[in-house]
Amino acid sequence: MAVVVVLTSVVPASAHDQLLSSSPTPDERLPSAPDEITLTFSADILDVGADIIVADGEGTDWAVGDPDIASATVSVGLEEGMPAAGYEVRWRVVSSDGHPISGVIPFTVGDAAPLERTPASASPSAVAAPVSDDASVPRVVIVAALGAGIALAALLLVSLLRRAARGRQSGKVSS
Repeated sequence: MAVVVVLTSVVPASAHDQLLSSSPTPDERLPSAPDEITLTFSADILDVGADIIVADGEGTDWAVGDPDIASATVSVGLEEGMPAAGYEVRWRVVSSDGHPISGVIPFTVGDAAPLERTPASASPSAVAAPVSDDASVPRVVIVAALGAGIALAALLLVSLLRRAARGRQSGKVSS
């Protein structure tokens, strides 16, 4: 019974929406700083928990205000005066299936060197690292444990009922 529960509840996590395009594109070198960052996804994005950070090598966030969500497109404006430098767009949104998805898009402005990731620029407070499908592993473990518990309880119940039935039968035979 536990095996059936586990096998029927394990489904590949392939239904998550995904980033289709971005402006700027990954590793793009722009002659001047953009006015905004635009991300386009494979389905509508839920209007909860969206976050876009545009960080330079010092960790300064150049994004202005909250992200604007319009169907499958998410955008955020940028502060004026962004210098020639390497940047990362660190984004996190909630896809149409309710799962958070995230990523990092590096780009460079002017003739500057691309941004090299350092522990400071990748801090957890600057939008979580990309979400992997490993987040479903605890659910499988919980379902398996619940299934095993139910199977064990059923086995104990059947065993107790059989003992009780044998006891009643042996009592009838001896009288």
